[in-house]
Amino acid sequence: MCTLAWNCLGVGNRRTVQELLALARASHPKLVFLCETRQSEEDVKKLRWRLGLRGCEAVSSEGYSGGLALFWDESIQVQI
Repeated sequence: MCTLAWNCLGVGNRRTVQELLALARASHPKLVFLCETRQSEEDVKKLRWRLGLRGCEAVSSEGYSGGLALFWDESIQVQI
């Protein structure tokens, strides 16, 4: 199973999102973990559709620090 973990230092930047999508297209991960998203839970959850991963759990950032996101494919079972 291919996984992708990235300390992205913010996913509000269009270039960062493009890089993330390029990495996902190249490796076809079943699980993607992002830390330091610097975004709200709602904004981060919008990425799941662009990544093609239906499962998602996110934690909002506090100001300009923090934020977590976990995305996964429907074919795997994730327990948090």
